[in-house]
Amino acid sequence: MAETRQKAFRPQILVALYQLGGTASKQATIRRIEELYGTRLSEEDWQPCKTRPEPKWQNLVAWERKDLVRDGLLERGSPRDTWTLSEAGKAEARRT
Repeated sequence: MAETRQKAFRPQILVALYQLGGTASKQATIRRIEELYGTRLSEEDWQPCKTRPEPKWQNLVAWERKDLVRDGLLERGSPRDTWTLSEAGKAEARRT
């Protein structure tokens, strides 16, 4: 099975944060994504990144978070390592 693409994590991030009350730490969000979707991740997803010791999928989640902020679905300027859904992000999570 091939590595999961970064954009595939968008709905997973939104749902995880929504279920965590709309705001959570990066680690709590990653744990929730793993609980919800971990069985769907490929062996390749679990391989360590080339530049970091974390699994590839966790690195892709962090990169997708950046795009969610850019697209207005996560709040800009949240405290470090705290991810917060915007109102648009909450609405999108409810549709997912």
